[in-house]
Amino acid sequence: MKYTKSDWIAEGERRFGEDRLNWKFVCPACGRINTGQEFKDAGAEPNNMYSACIGRHSGNMRPAKKTEKDGNGCDWVAWGFLGTLGKGNIVINDDGAEVEVFAFADATGE
Repeated sequence: MKYTKSDWIAEGERRFGEDRLNWKFVCPACGRINTGQEFKDAGAEPNNMYSACIGRHSGNMRPAKKTEKDGNGCDWVAWGFLGTLGKGNIVINDDGAEVEVFAFADATGE
């Protein structure tokens, strides 16, 4: 799905509230749901939650080709060669540039 930046922000707020640390995104490679709070707790930039799996920052990084079983995340990023594997979203910035991002998780986190 494609969103304008303002529509994407509105959708995040609708699903998870205004506190972006509570927003949830699904890693397209391992399926782990990541939040901004987890990135902050790991000492990483919370805004990475929509473009990187927490495994890159939690010390538990492993290749994305493995399936998510341990909850630790993997090394996948949206800006990599394969992007979001067709499972993400596109955000159109104010200048017209398109950025590939992880998809929102369901509001329930599933």
